[in-house]
Amino acid sequence: MSAQTPPPLPPAPPVPPVPPVPPALSASSDAPTLPYGTAPLVAPPASEYAAPATVPAYGAPAAAYGAAPAAYGAAPAAWTPPVARPQNVLAWIAFGLGLGALLLGPLSSVAAIVCGHIARAQIRRTGEQGTGAALTGLISGYVLTVAWTLGIVLYVLFFVVLIAATTYSSSVPMSL
Repeated sequence: MSAQTPPPLPPAPPVPPVPPVPPALSASSDAPTLPYGTAPLVAPPASEYAAPATVPAYGAPAAAYGAAPAAYGAAPAAWTPPVARPQNVLAWIAFGLGLGALLLGPLSSVAAIVCGHIARAQIRRTGEQGTGAALTGLISGYVLTVAWTLGIVLYVLFFVVLIAATTYSSSVPMSL
């Protein structure tokens, strides 16, 4: 070999075989599965959050702090909590008067009945919340009105019978 000829190049390494492309997946139950740890051979779908196609040159001014590049799309709307319907105040007044009739007597229970009926009419008209409170005030108002009325009638009847029994009894003893 002369000094002027370069040494021969080594042979090129063998090219690895190309893996076969998997058949298209069908809806059948015998769909092929890949072994654990291997990536699918199909390219992932393009994402709307993919990196922008153009990259600014080195030293070029970047976008303002916190501003998203145009390729990312518009920002989602801010989350707002759901708005609940307002409560009917008269329904809760009927509820309190109905339960307060246990201590306050029939005057409170009659007021609970009146407030409960007005509250239910307002709730049907406006769609407010408080149907359960108005109904509870009505039911307790009616039940306690009947209970108080029955209690007062029995109380008066007891004293009428007691007075009648002492007035018409004879003073002569029946036994010797």
